[in-house]
Amino acid sequence: MDLIVTSLLAIFLILLAYFIHKAKESYKYWEKLGVPHKKPRLFFGNWPVQMFFLRTTFIEGICEYLKHFPDDKLIGFYDFTVPILLIKDVDAIENILIKDFNNFVDHGFPINRRNAFDISLFTMNGKEWRALRYKLSPLFTTTKLKSMYGPMAECSQSLTSILDKIDESQDVDMKEYISCFAMDVIGSCAYGIDSKNLSQPDNEFRTMGKKSFEFGFLQMVKFLILEMFPKLAEMLKLTLTRRDVGEYFCKIIRDTIDYRKKNGVVRNDFLQMFMTLKDKGSIELHTKDPDDDYLQLETSSYTNENFEFTEDIMIGNAFTFLNAGFEATSGVILFTLYELGKNLEIQNKVRKEIQKHVEEAGGILTYDALKKMAYLEQCVKESLRLYPPSPVLQRVCTKDYITTNGFKISKGIVLIIPIALVHKDPNIYPEPEEFRPERFDPDQKLPPCAFLPFGNGPRICIAMRFALMEVKHCLAKLLMNHEYKLSPSTKPFRLNTRSLFTTPADPFLFNITKIKM
Repeated sequence: MDLIVTSLLAIFLILLAYFIHKAKESYKYWEKLGVPHKKPRLFFGNWPVQMFFLRTTFIEGICEYLKHFPDDKLIGFYDFTVPILLIKDVDAIENILIKDFNNFVDHGFPINRRNAFDISLFTMNGKEWRALRYKLSPLFTTTKLKSMYGPMAECSQSLTSILDKIDESQDVDMKEYISCFAMDVIGSCAYGIDSKNLSQPDNEFRTMGKKSFEFGFLQMVKFLILEMFPKLAEMLKLTLTRRDVGEYFCKIIRDTIDYRKKNGVVRNDFLQMFMTLKDKGSIELHTKDPDDDYLQLETSSYTNENFEFTEDIMIGNAFTFLNAGFEATSGVILFTLYELGKNLEIQNKVRKEIQKHVEEAGGILTYDALKKMAYLEQCVKESLRLYPPSPVLQRVCTKDYITTNGFKISKGIVLIIPIALVHKDPNIYPEPEEFRPERFDPDQKLPPCAFLPFGNGPRICIAMRFALMEVKHCLAKLLMNHEYKLSPSTKPFRLNTRSLFTTPADPFLFNITKIKM
């Protein structure tokens, strides 16, 4: 027995020594290249210990690290034992995202093809991503967006009807109402179902949607395995998406598809367009609008790729739209309302603009009226600057690249762009902590990659305009007839350490007053 124990202990010590040696060798990478960096901790790299106890966030760890390199443009960092490159210079970011995009096409996230909910435009790479992007782009043209405006308006009407009944002296946690609205919109516009989140906030659709964004200890362990041992993660079929959540929504999508096929039901939503794309191979493109330019609809360099739009790809992308359309979108609405609740003068200015264009449209909040609300959009953009839903962008170098100052980025190196840090660069945005919508006045000129909540370049978020339409519509509906003051009971803002998105740790409480017309 002692021999067995001794043997096992010896094997353990040998393996430990091997992994320590490998880690120390990997930690020489940036030193050999002369890239500025801090000495990493064994196995944990440059991550702060607090992050593993969920006491600080991913982006707070990155920003704290970068404070040590105020004048450097390219900074080395160790993601556990993996060297990654941090990029905070807007000119270098422009080269990576736009000018030299072909060297940085991929996000670098692994795809578990055993799970349909892991397969999406966001996770796909190379030619496969290019082909799918081209096929999906027509879903987000102006014509398609207008067709979804009606269902969105129905959801917002339900929201304001509920708020009309709230006592003015009550402290209201707006996150719950806005989240339910966002879930109802995505249920209607993506899946063509009435998820009843506003009328029945404790229903299963809402519960599963909230679970999708919970980031506790177990999710942290899975994240570590995915980061440090990708092959083991593949063997274990690990994914950051909770399996019960993924399977729940995949079943809803499959059941909806089957029902429509059997009963000949046709609806004006994303799922219907996915079905058309699967059956016909393409989506008919109607009139082109100048606002559609970011979709690059006329790009023909990858239209002939041999690519099959399978049911798993259809389901994976529908699931991704749910995730992006729920937490990220509701967060933008909430943060904008939070800033307007602190800055009542700005809120009143926005309200006057909204009321003016609604009145010109015959008293109805139409798509065209919404499009004219320039100052409202400036407020939304300023909120996105201060609170970008995803605080970082990730790219992987797909072929060796030489920077303008002669530095070589080798194929396979992951690059992280800290959006939250770029958005608060005082050289670009003076007094960056202040909420100033005028920064986005059409007369103001910003560097091309100084504003990155949706990314930039060919891989810019394909659903950007749908998200902005939803955010602006909800805010316009909220502000038309109600005033929102931030309650004195609201705690000072701090980030939620249990979310991968930018979300508040404590409720934003409002006092809502009905405006006498």
